[in-house]
Amino acid sequence: MDTTELQDKIASTLSGMLEADEWDSLTPADPTYMLNHPSPVGYNTTAEQEYLFQNLLVGYNPENSILDIGCGRCDLGNFIKKFFGEVAPYTGIDHNPVMCDLAKQKYDYDAITGAFETTKVAKHGWVVASGLFTQRRCDTEIADLQKLFADIDIMYETATTVVAFNLLSPINNTVHDGFFYVHPGLIMDMLIEKYRYVTVRNNYSNDVYTVLIYKI
Repeated sequence: MDTTELQDKIASTLSGMLEADEWDSLTPADPTYMLNHPSPVGYNTTAEQEYLFQNLLVGYNPENSILDIGCGRCDLGNFIKKFFGEVAPYTGIDHNPVMCDLAKQKYDYDAITGAFETTKVAKHGWVVASGLFTQRRCDTEIADLQKLFADIDIMYETATTVVAFNLLSPINNTVHDGFFYVHPGLIMDMLIEKYRYVTVRNNYSNDVYTVLIYKI
């Protein structure tokens, strides 16, 4: 299946997910907000979340296992199951036990609770981090960049086929305190120099872009 066919199939699948409207109509006052609304895992709408998943999975072969770092409620795992049907193993890991509990309630996934930097996990075909690098984690920009590239190294060593993640872009955007922004040109240059086979997709949002590193 080529890229165009894949995108058409995903678009067709997404158009039938009517529950998205129900999710997006929820407010924080609703008791099922954390369980059902996309916002707790870093998205404004379900459509935005699912389009991002499409970017993270371009070229995905269902025979490849997936490790979802910072999995939250395991929405990515559910998306893969809906789109591809029976697939290779999906593993979610999140440092927040509350989110892991929500993953069990919502999709019956037994996500691993722990920090991916120190938790031993098996190698997977695709290693995905969706929203993991949105917040600043260090006191300085240099330290944040060093932490980012250290984490990418861990992901690269854990993957056998592809590493996929997203970042916030500072280009023509308001930079908010507490959030981590990295110029896509800088990322492209540094990652190509180190890993060679890199794709950057700035095709679905004004402030978020997707990066894929291929191990060929």
